[in-house]
Amino acid sequence: MCNVVNVDILEFNAPVNKSKVFEDMIQQSTDAIIYTNPDFTINFVNRTAEEMFGWTLLEIKGEPITILHDQELTSEQKKEMFSNLYSGKPHEIEDIRKRKDGSTFYCQIKISPLFTEKSRIYGYLGIIRDITEEKQNEDSLVKEIDLLTGLIGTARVIVAVLDRQGKIVYCNPHMEKISGYELKEVKGEDWISRFIPDREKERIKSVFKKAISGHPNEGNVNPIVTKEGNEVIVDWYDTALKDNEGEVTGLLAIGNDITQRVEAEEKLKTIYENMPGGVLMTGQDYIIKDVNYRTCEITGYKREELVGQLCDIVCPKGSASNQCPIWEDGKKEFRGMDTTIKCKNGRKNPILKNAQEITIKGDTYILEMFQDISERKTAEENAIEAKRTAEKANQAKSEFLASMSHELRTPLNSIIGFSDILSKEIQGKLNDPQKKYVSNIAKSGNHLLSLINDILDLSKIEAGQKQLEYSSFDLHEVLDEISILIKPLTSKKRIDLQMDLPPEDITVYADKKKFKQVMYNLLSNASKFTSDKGTITIIANQEKDKLKVAVSDTGIGMPEEDQAKIFEPFQQVKSAKSSEHKGTGLGLSLVRELVEMHGGQVGLKSEVGKGSTFTFTIPDKPTDN
Repeated sequence: MCNVVNVDILEFNAPVNKSKVFEDMIQQSTDAIIYTNPDFTINFVNRTAEEMFGWTLLEIKGEPITILHDQELTSEQKKEMFSNLYSGKPHEIEDIRKRKDGSTFYCQIKISPLFTEKSRIYGYLGIIRDITEEKQNEDSLVKEIDLLTGLIGTARVIVAVLDRQGKIVYCNPHMEKISGYELKEVKGEDWISRFIPDREKERIKSVFKKAISGHPNEGNVNPIVTKEGNEVIVDWYDTALKDNEGEVTGLLAIGNDITQRVEAEEKLKTIYENMPGGVLMTGQDYIIKDVNYRTCEITGYKREELVGQLCDIVCPKGSASNQCPIWEDGKKEFRGMDTTIKCKNGRKNPILKNAQEITIKGDTYILEMFQDISERKTAEENAIEAKRTAEKANQAKSEFLASMSHELRTPLNSIIGFSDILSKEIQGKLNDPQKKYVSNIAKSGNHLLSLINDILDLSKIEAGQKQLEYSSFDLHEVLDEISILIKPLTSKKRIDLQMDLPPEDITVYADKKKFKQVMYNLLSNASKFTSDKGTITIIANQEKDKLKVAVSDTGIGMPEEDQAKIFEPFQQVKSAKSSEHKGTGLGLSLVRELVEMHGGQVGLKSEVGKGSTFTFTIPDKPTDN
């Protein structure tokens, strides 16, 4: 039957670059391999298939598979094929197929359905071997040795005939090609002396004695040394040759060159053993079947201490009931599991694990691949602890500033109060320089008090000392009050303050004092950055379950890169005009904090030279904030 190059995942497993390895193995296969879509249109053929049928992949891709048929399938043939495929079994037949030039040949075909993880067929895999010669000569091969010699002379396998003493009687052209020797060069020589390397000689002598005594030997793998001194790895089948009386006359050795397969397996093994993560495979009996070197490094166990043991030896949950959590909780796949693995010293190392159900030669296994994330976990814990420390320090700072309210404000109020008394000349007349000095003291004191008030308000919010006192109030009434408070700022620059409000009354349910503070800060900010004779517009409307308010100005605007940080404490737009306007850089930060305390959001749209629009929303109902 068809032979396909298989890599035993029990020993070799290499997720890194394995697609390239398997692609090369498919292309090197001596069997034709054809992959079709679910509608039996051709999607891929390997090089052997191109040579066998005479079509290139480019010519045949997308064509129905029937382009290779010599004749239509009968209804019975179709019924049998689909019955096998839809039940998940391969469909195996011997039939005639057609080449591009119209010629036909006899072949052995195995069609297998390909399933998705959800058990849906996504295509079919056909493996085809040209057995025309075997068909034509198989009867003669059994009857007469001369016809056997003619057939094996063209076979793609290694064939050698030895006498009872192990002397070379015959080797076919393929053996000549592989070894580099012509038959006339080695005929009559001792097979073991000529072709077997020293390290294998004693073992092969024992194998020969067993086979010549009438016990066929299958699956004996050993290298042969070529004329150039290289080694070719061959998988042999040895059987005794007998005459008409049943006497053993010699040995027939048939071999397949598996050098490329073994080299591929060695590469896979090297990759498998040197993967950065651990690999562990368990069977349905919960017994560990294989591990790689990295698994031993992570767990501290030797390979022989793990293979053959119950998987609970490394399972962090243990397995008193002899049940594997992965098998019992879900067999399909576990991806990105943040868990631990139990080590020999009793420690549980944190790992990131992916587990996948796989099938090898009909048996089902769980393949676990995991990375040791101890360093990452330590870094995360350090980062979390640093964050906690920073938050505590920030909280302590906020609590300190909030508690210093009285101590900071009392002396400033005294300074401002006494400067007011002096400016009113109650205790006597002041000359012009003295009036100027007193005025500067009052302005500086008021500016410092405003700064301290903003810092304290922000600190109280951060310290959780600011509480909302909800009440119902009329929006029109509050905005009228705010427009009066802001009028000294707008009148000074002859700014036109406009309102675009719905005609009907709008009732707001919020903290009235803090709502007014938000509006005052936004209007004050707009007044600072709006040129003389500019316009500021207040727009408000009810949207579903929230109030939306916007303050739009025709001021200097700001670039997009500054808009994201404008609501952060002590941040101001840097520009030639903005440098003329003094401020704490806390007004907009307070706006955001107060709005978010209500469960609302702030927004900004701005364009340099065209102005800015600040918006905020207030929900109709109080939130947990």
